Amino acid sequence: MTQTISFKLSELAAEFVAVLPDCRFESDGDDPIITGVAAIDKAQSGEITFVSSSKFVARLKDTQASAVILDLKTPSPLPCIRTAHPRILFAKVLEKFYQPPTPPQGIHPTAILGEGVQLGTNVAIAPYVVISDRVKIGDNVTIYPHVTIYNDVEIGANTTIHANCVIGDRTQIGANCLFHPSTVLGGDGFGFEISPNGTWYKVPQIGHVIIEDNVELGCSCAVDRPAVGVTVIHKGAKLDNFVQIGHGVEVGAHSVLASQVGLAGGVTLGHHVVMAGQVGAANHIHIGDGAIIGAKSGIPSDVPAGVTMMGYPIVPEKDWKRIVISERQLPDLLHTVRKLEKRIAELEAKLAE
Repeated sequence: MTQTISFKLSELAAEFVAVLPDCRFESDGDDPIITGVAAIDKAQSGEITFVSSSKFVARLKDTQASAVILDLKTPSPLPCIRTAHPRILFAKVLEKFYQPPTPPQGIHPTAILGEGVQLGTNVAIAPYVVISDRVKIGDNVTIYPHVTIYNDVEIGANTTIHANCVIGDRTQIGANCLFHPSTVLGGDGFGFEISPNGTWYKVPQIGHVIIEDNVELGCSCAVDRPAVGVTVIHKGAKLDNFVQIGHGVEVGAHSVLASQVGLAGGVTLGHHVVMAGQVGAANHIHIGDGAIIGAKSGIPSDVPAGVTMMGYPIVPEKDWKRIVISERQLPDLLHTVRKLEKRIAELEAKLAE
């Protein structure tokens, strides 16, 4: 039976003061009991909701929620918890109420372990996991069903690897990492050369992959090994589902890559780079620290640090917005040009007479 978790709203606010010192409980007198978290249009009595944008504030008058998480300024008709970092507070409230599934415990008898495997304490290995020779696994690592780990892999403490992931040989994984289902680390980079006879000759990919601490990879990501050297994802980077990291790429610390980003071989990202969905980067370019790239953009050349760019090929955000507006005016502009062309032709005909 699932245990019901509940807090008075004032108690819930007090839970987070240590990490969010400005967190405060605010009410006209009511201190509701909170038993869960829900979206603003789905919440019921006893639940707390979250307003992430001013455009949702009007919905507070219709919500059935008993309380809301807000920033320090937004007016509220409900009892609330406020902070200058409402998204962080929302995440922490979710952690209070969400009870994750029980992870596997111990080593399942169907798991296969190769020679010289080293296991830390409190390691959990689920059914049908295959671990090859000389793999080193740190303390408190959890490996879900059908994961395959090749030779000489190292996995740091407190890392979780979900079902159907594949870890290529000699991959090095840091501590506190999280890999969602079906991600592949250390598959061959896309390296082929055309032969004199017109066929493609495969270049051996003998490098390896390094994943530093606190990295999270979404479902079905691919991080390729290079022909020589390493592909590196530095500490704290977060990748969404279906992200392709080509051979020899270096993803900077705390960078965020949304779904379907693709980085060609040799691309380097500085720290705290943000790439929205479906961004593509050409090979061997550098993207500077803190750069932000808008969705569906194409990056053909280096990007300076700290800029926001978008489009195909990318241009500064301000220019891109002007281009989009201009494109929408093209039909009217074309109609005007054709009228002018017709008028010019008529004037030329009169002059010729």
